Amino acid sequence: MKLIEDIKNYIGRFLLGREIAQKKLKRKFTSFNDVQHIGIVYNAEKKEEEALVVNYANQLRQDGKKVFLMGYVDLKQLPHSKKFSMQSEFFWKEKLNEFNLPMKGKIGRFLEMDFDLLLNLYFEPSLPMQAIAAYSNAKYRVGAKIEGGLDYIDAMIDVGQKKELSFLIEQIDFYLKNIK
Repeated sequence: MKLIEDIKNYIGRFLLGREIAQKKLKRKFTSFNDVQHIGIVYNAEKKEEEALVVNYANQLRQDGKKVFLMGYVDLKQLPHSKKFSMQSEFFWKEKLNEFNLPMKGKIGRFLEMDFDLLLNLYFEPSLPMQAIAAYSNAKYRVGAKIEGGLDYIDAMIDVGQKKELSFLIEQIDFYLKNIK
């Protein structure tokens, strides 16, 4: 079964890469002080990590930013514990095509929103989450250093062996607030 998933992901990455190459992307880094709208893509399967992401989003909102969350659940059905809100959505396997790429028409508002900044708060090279980053209308995308990840984001943060979400958030926050 893993072999089939690997083949589907290989084809999906090829198709996504081709689509990205055809797009005329306009990237623009905006000083954190001037950022108004932030999108966050994260793995919504682990409760403790989801709590960290939600807390960080609330901190950003206290700084006057508009933040919208997009959580990914690697299951066929969305668990009943996951609730959509005005500021967050989820996607899951049912929203993916046969090559593990999100079906744009089934994702919701996230892909229609314009973000000054997109934060990719995950470490795994998950094709569905990386595709959401690539499809999003974000001027600039930041995330953890993932092999092959630069195809889907603009800046990667290397946390070395300390692959903890809290540390990644700390590092991203530090760099964003200190780069002018």
